[in-house]
Amino acid sequence: MTGPLPGRMTGSHRVRALREAFQDAHHWLPKARPRGQLRRHSLKLRFWPDRHPEDDNGVIVDLNWSWIKALAGKKVGELRIDDIIGGRDNLRVIFFDPQRSSSVSVIWILAILQKKRDDFTHAQISNFKLRRQIVLERFYSGP
Repeated sequence: MTGPLPGRMTGSHRVRALREAFQDAHHWLPKARPRGQLRRHSLKLRFWPDRHPEDDNGVIVDLNWSWIKALAGKKVGELRIDDIIGGRDNLRVIFFDPQRSSSVSVIWILAILQKKRDDFTHAQISNFKLRRQIVLERFYSGP
């Protein structure tokens, strides 16, 4: 990154979500308040990949994340949310870091899901690949 985020934003990245990720959030969390909690957790990716960065108030941000092994080298990871939000536990935020050279780096939210087992299904991996490709084509390929 070449400079700080504009305005009063903190962190080293801007976080954006695909429309499909918003639809996932509405599926898992139909009420607005839990979606707000999910948004606050997702915005922790502004400080990614630092393990325990501090914000301006000295509060340590907890980031529990890892790369998705089935998508090795594709820079697709999962942010694990340990809190129970809207009655749902084990929520995951699937994100993509395109690492493009621009003034502000962007982390893309690809999907939101409730993970019930350790591994991702083949359908989920295919979905993440497709959404990653959508980001690359829609936002990073020039006409």
